[in-house]
Amino acid sequence: MTVRRHPLADRASLSGVRKKIRADLSKAGADASLSFDCLVAVTEACTNALVHGHRTEDPPPEILWEIDGHSARFYVQDYSTQEWSKTSHPSRDAEAELEERIGGFGLDLMRGLMDEVDIQIGPDGTTVCLVKQLVEAEAI
Repeated sequence: MTVRRHPLADRASLSGVRKKIRADLSKAGADASLSFDCLVAVTEACTNALVHGHRTEDPPPEILWEIDGHSARFYVQDYSTQEWSKTSHPSRDAEAELEERIGGFGLDLMRGLMDEVDIQIGPDGTTVCLVKQLVEAEAI
């Protein structure tokens, strides 16, 4: 099993994180399609943590991942006390037409690409857990 933790200093730091995740997924035997799904979802979660869940006075967000031969789990943690949610995103205005929206699709994207998405919001920040099965259930 591979377990890594990496701080997220800014959006530029995501490139190095993606390279490490891609290498770890490859070592675990994940095919290119599964790796792509994980990388897109993780990038979205990390970007959300940097943009929506990080202020100058907060510790930087971080990502932890665990990859074994059966599944990949990614935990993206921000330490902001600022609450956010799918329903409170400004682009979720009932009057907004889908064609006119800017942003606000990230959670839908993560849910579409991953097998599990869990979001825990607490007084010490937000943790997004993303899970992708690397082998089919009947093959285990």
